[in-house]
Amino acid sequence: MKLQYKLSILALGLVAFTSCDIHDPVDDVADPGQYVPTCYWEVGSTTCKAGESFSFQGKYYTEAEFTPDHSEVWYSVLREENASAGMKLTSLMAYTKTYSKTDTVRSSQCYATFPHSLAEWDGYEYVIKGEVPTSSQLAPKVWNTPETWDQARFDGYFPANFEEEFCADVVNRLTRDSTYYSALRDVYMKYPFPNSQFAEVNAKYGVNLPTDIKYTEDEQEAVTDKANRWFATTEASEEAIIGYYYKTVDAYGNTVIHEVPKDYVNPEVNLYPVYNAAEWVFCRYDDDLGAIISTVRAKYMPAFKDLVQTIKFEEWVYDSSNRNYNIAFDRKYSLQSRFRVVDNRGNVGTAYDVRVISLN
Repeated sequence: MKLQYKLSILALGLVAFTSCDIHDPVDDVADPGQYVPTCYWEVGSTTCKAGESFSFQGKYYTEAEFTPDHSEVWYSVLREENASAGMKLTSLMAYTKTYSKTDTVRSSQCYATFPHSLAEWDGYEYVIKGEVPTSSQLAPKVWNTPETWDQARFDGYFPANFEEEFCADVVNRLTRDSTYYSALRDVYMKYPFPNSQFAEVNAKYGVNLPTDIKYTEDEQEAVTDKANRWFATTEASEEAIIGYYYKTVDAYGNTVIHEVPKDYVNPEVNLYPVYNAAEWVFCRYDDDLGAIISTVRAKYMPAFKDLVQTIKFEEWVYDSSNRNYNIAFDRKYSLQSRFRVVDNRGNVGTAYDVRVISLN
């Protein structure tokens, strides 16, 4: 069988710092139309434990007037990171923030060289078998639902501003309107805001949140106390009506609600009941829904926003039922590997197939 050369292709463009004294797998030694060794290969497994070696089998041949000198295995290192954190302070608002990133942390380099003398001729082509080392520093990292909070470790794994962005998004969702009314009430009940903090927001926003919550060694006592303070009528009755409201539409097409006293009379508007509730709760009959609904009064929402902004990230994600933090992080590496053969004149042939090795 006559051995033939294949025409080389343009350089692959992988810039490398190499122990094989060649800066690029193809570009330094090949021009369009130049003859290069023909080679291809396969690996024993597409997974490998970091710090151990992966096996391969390469096959190659050259034109008769050329002699193979050695073969090489090159690879670049890709890193993939995934991180997430989920709301656990309240189960009444589902929220999870995620982060994913894949990048090349080591450009293509030569990690193993094999002299041609190690190859065997099988009657058609040369066959060489070998192993390529990997670094133990490329072992996967996993940090899921820790039972204790480690700020240094979190900062090392999660991107900058992750905590800040998570908290800002949660606060915005809870307080931009009353979409998450029940979740905001749940946070108010569960989180131990000190009475002094309630007094501060009262003075700042001119509101009247309770400042005498009963905090004792029994945490549930305070939760119950605050739940009783945040109440609203759920069943319609004449006794529960404290006033009425009617609706108009402004010049921009927005609905405007007007609250009026219980003795208000105006035959030109449709009046709907306002029911007894906590001072910061607007409890009313909604004619469109045909039901009683409750929302936080607009005057009080800035005060609640001020309160929940003081809750720390790790408090938002703490799962009290399982006694751990609802965060997850994993980092893993893979090798983008190539096989190549160099002849006695410095011509380089590179296998077309890139073999991806996942490190575990």
